[in-house]
Amino acid sequence: MPEADPAFTIVSTILRIVPASRWTFARVRPDGELTTLLSSGGDSEELSRFAQDELVRQRVAAKKGSRIAATLGPLGDYASGITLLFADERSDFGILTLLRTAELGPFTSSEVSMLTFALDAASEQFSALRLQPATHDRIERLGGRESEPAAESSEGAFYVLDQDLQIVLAWTAEDQRRIALTGLHTRIAERLPLALEETVRELTAGWSVGTVKARGVGHPVPFLVVRTQPMSGPTGLFIGVRIDRFQPPNSLTGAARRFHLSPREVQVLALLLDGEQLDEIGKRLHITSSTVQDHIKSMLEKTDSRNRSELIGRVLGWDSTPNVREA
Repeated sequence: MPEADPAFTIVSTILRIVPASRWTFARVRPDGELTTLLSSGGDSEELSRFAQDELVRQRVAAKKGSRIAATLGPLGDYASGITLLFADERSDFGILTLLRTAELGPFTSSEVSMLTFALDAASEQFSALRLQPATHDRIERLGGRESEPAAESSEGAFYVLDQDLQIVLAWTAEDQRRIALTGLHTRIAERLPLALEETVRELTAGWSVGTVKARGVGHPVPFLVVRTQPMSGPTGLFIGVRIDRFQPPNSLTGAARRFHLSPREVQVLALLLDGEQLDEIGKRLHITSSTVQDHIKSMLEKTDSRNRSELIGRVLGWDSTPNVREA
């Protein structure tokens, strides 16, 4: 996937948590057709047909809104598949299908829970930052008042781990509310996904014998918050883990205030997020391509980004740099 594509940070972050033998992502236009097909490899025409057919099948099963479900199309040589349909109540934004071979194994219950968090977070980002083609009117309205940061979800996934980080107990308030598991072979998770397990390991590294077992808070990927706390059991010390979806401010006005972007830079940013080329951005805003480049360079400096990929990741709030700390 090209790193300059706005979907890069979203898809790559999801794949950090839930690996796949093969994946396909496509953006959905307002007319329902697909554009910007990205994948781990394969024949582009075949993948495009697969993604379009999968979108139709998922929409037959559920008319609107975001959706996570077993892949409904033929899997071929793959043993299992999960499809995420990023959408709000009005529009579809993109569709991601993750396929696994028998060698990689079925999706686990904890991976499905994490994909549910990712679906909600990514759908909000796609909706708020309008990765669909933007109109002049919508660009002009970007000067509105910044929305307040949303509170973290009261619904989370809860786990009790032993000292080897094996899952002893698990439950979720999510109730996997939108998961259609028909035809999907899953298994009960014995461990957390690797990226989350590494965060738990870091947060509990100081839990040696005779020391105070401090609670910890980690942010392994942009859409998740991991909290750890010591728990005593009849056979010794256990680790309580709560995983919630992190909900940062999700508007371009928020990014403008945070990074001190000018109104013109916000207009360039909106079109850049829509996937427009520099020449097209210049035509839309009645400025030269070199001026567009100047605005992008200014935004790179203000966001302390090395390239457009980092710029997009920071504006989306999906900067993939782990941030773990102890509380």
